Amino acid sequence: MDTPDRCPRCGGGFVCEAATALQSPCACFAVRLSDGARAALRERYTTCVCVPCLRAVQAEFEVTPPPLAPSPPPPGR
Repeated sequence: MDTPDRCPRCGGGFVCEAATALQSPCACFAVRLSDGARAALRERYTTCVCVPCLRAVQAEFEVTPPPLAPSPPPPGR
């Protein structure tokens, strides 16, 4: 039986299923992390964090492209 853990980032409870992945995959396997996010997690925490926190950390590392400049009007207008 899985036991609840506490997320070191938010303090919320969750169940880390990575150790029991043969029974069912852990939800964190579906979160794609950049190399920077993965390195930051390793640096800050020694245990698993919950899926919402994984997504939040990844969002900190995502680069939002600048908005496109409006196209100039066609000649003659």
